[in-house]
Amino acid sequence: MRYLWPDYVYTPRGWQRDLLVALDEEGRIAGLQPRFAADGAVFPLPEGAVVEPLPGKALLPGFVNVHSHVFQRALRGLAQRPVSGHDTFWSWREAMYAEAQRLDPERLYTLARATYREMLAAGYTTVGEFHYVHHQPDGRPYPSPNLMAEALLQAARDAGIRLVILLAAYARNDFGQPALREQRRFCDPSVAAYLGRVEALRALGAAVGLAPHSVRAVPEDWLRAIAAYSRRERLPLHIHADEQPAEIESCLAACGCRPLELLARCEVLGPLTTVVHATHADQRELALLASSRTCVCLCPTTEGDLGDGIPPYRDFLAQGIPLAIGSDSNTRLDPFEELRWAEYTARLRYGERRVLVAGAAASPGPYLLACGCEHGAAALGVEGGRLEPGRLADLVAIDLEHPMLQGWTTENLLDSLFFGASAEVVRAVWVAGKQVYVR
Repeated sequence: MRYLWPDYVYTPRGWQRDLLVALDEEGRIAGLQPRFAADGAVFPLPEGAVVEPLPGKALLPGFVNVHSHVFQRALRGLAQRPVSGHDTFWSWREAMYAEAQRLDPERLYTLARATYREMLAAGYTTVGEFHYVHHQPDGRPYPSPNLMAEALLQAARDAGIRLVILLAAYARNDFGQPALREQRRFCDPSVAAYLGRVEALRALGAAVGLAPHSVRAVPEDWLRAIAAYSRRERLPLHIHADEQPAEIESCLAACGCRPLELLARCEVLGPLTTVVHATHADQRELALLASSRTCVCLCPTTEGDLGDGIPPYRDFLAQGIPLAIGSDSNTRLDPFEELRWAEYTARLRYGERRVLVAGAAASPGPYLLACGCEHGAAALGVEGGRLEPGRLADLVAIDLEHPMLQGWTTENLLDSLFFGASAEVVRAVWVAGKQVYVR
């Protein structure tokens, strides 16, 4: 048995000092036990046990990046220049499409491996890769139809991060509009062909989720078929919705309802489903999310970068809708920053402080950690997110002596992390009990 011995461990009961974290051979947490007995004596351990001291460190569960488009990392710093007289999400999309056309399996692998390593260094131990650049630029499949997805799987293995590949379905540009030339490599000829590629990836042993891109890109019969497959196979389903007002207007014109109402009509919403963004959801849509127990993935740094708007955070919490986070376009890779900006943009929307809290007397830290870890793990169907026996040993060691954390106490440490620190405080990362990063 291997044991990690940090100064502090964050458990479901809060911070605990001098706690040993036992790791089994399958990469799970075998147990949590005190290092010292009540009389101060060293707690006895099994013969041959190996203890790794981590002085000056605190252990957190690994953060979960629920929503990534890894190739968009190449746009960092390049998509800030003017494209039109009034730049919006839609003008940014043109730059993104141009980058997507330059991808081939080798370029995607190289970019993904570097980005996944950057995620690990920031404290992310699992990433949900919403992957839609499937085919050759003219839309013809590669000799191996999942060659691009296989490049991502190899990049994740080589980096050491856990990958759940959210294979995107794409069929058209918008309601009643065929795919644009630059979208052809995203598209499958039928939902059967798409689900066949899902099956092929699963046969390789990959962790796979379903990802109809959006109500604009996927027709109703596809949505129904993909949702039925998700329920039958108990696989996560992720979809963009209510990100842009123009998307809502198109849906109203074509279907007579808003995007989340259309998803409810097609039986897409449910406890296996995560809606990405939901920035402009109205009260009826929020009620649908709550009643169906659907998760929402927020991407604050990308939503801010693209000018998408500020989501209705208070309504999410009031209706008990679970929230997770994603780095999306990967403009920034830092879960502390992502979660900080969720709370900060909520404060800007409502003109109040302490919006994302678990109770009136609570500070934001514990709830933000749950969004960054536990809720994200559930959204991807991963048995992590909390430091407790039986869960995956996905761990992050924090440097308690870092200048950013000067003056911390156990009462304010989480808040110090989310409001005063960055990923620079991460000193080591374990995925399934294997150390994959050390600073």
